[in-house]
Amino acid sequence: MATEIATISLQAGIDIDDPNSAAGKVLSDTFNTLQQQEGYQRAYLGHQVENPSIWQLLVGMPICVDRYSIHTYIDPPSTDWDSVEAHEKFMSQPYYGPFVKHLMSIVEGQNISLCHAHFSPHPPSAAVSGTVAPVTEMIAHYFSSDISPDDRTSFESNMKKFAQVLEENAAGFKGFAGGWVVEDLEHEEVEGKTKTWQSCVGWQSVEAHMAFRETKEFKDSVHLIRPEYKKATSVHHTTFTEV
Repeated sequence: MATEIATISLQAGIDIDDPNSAAGKVLSDTFNTLQQQEGYQRAYLGHQVENPSIWQLLVGMPICVDRYSIHTYIDPPSTDWDSVEAHEKFMSQPYYGPFVKHLMSIVEGQNISLCHAHFSPHPPSAAVSGTVAPVTEMIAHYFSSDISPDDRTSFESNMKKFAQVLEENAAGFKGFAGGWVVEDLEHEEVEGKTKTWQSCVGWQSVEAHMAFRETKEFKDSVHLIRPEYKKATSVHHTTFTEV
């Protein structure tokens, strides 16, 4: 199982929170079309707290991601499907092209980035569902592309230990999911491509996350997620809602 992570920059002045705005109607049309498709299950959508013009979409996909090119395959917005066949049937419909074009009318240029992660647990609902976690810490850990199997295994183990620390000690913690990103990504602080681990940490609020960072439990365990072989980290918060 893989979860698609789509990051979208909206055009300046776009307000998709207002259902009566032109952009809001584009979003409404998008979901109305999706909800009518055979096999459609659910979708998660949210904007970054730190930069509200950037939106993120998550989709749990029962597909082998190698079957699709990241440069040609777009499934806007993020959705869960009953099966590969249901998803492919939608993509084969004559209205799929206009559907994508309609959504792209509110995007800044072609500024959509896509990648796929193998989250555990899958789907990562406890960490990204707005009804459970009002805000999600999205943290990407970047490593050199030739990270050793031993270091990968060690980091996976450490992430499980850190998630346990969160569950036992962090007030406002709601859920955790994490996994390796399928594609090799780029980061401005790292030369060449990277192997990336993406974590989703559900919180009651950004303030709850910030408060935990000041605790002894965090300071005693943060070394687990900051090994010397890690090259870079990026963090932001997103307010996901199941659509």
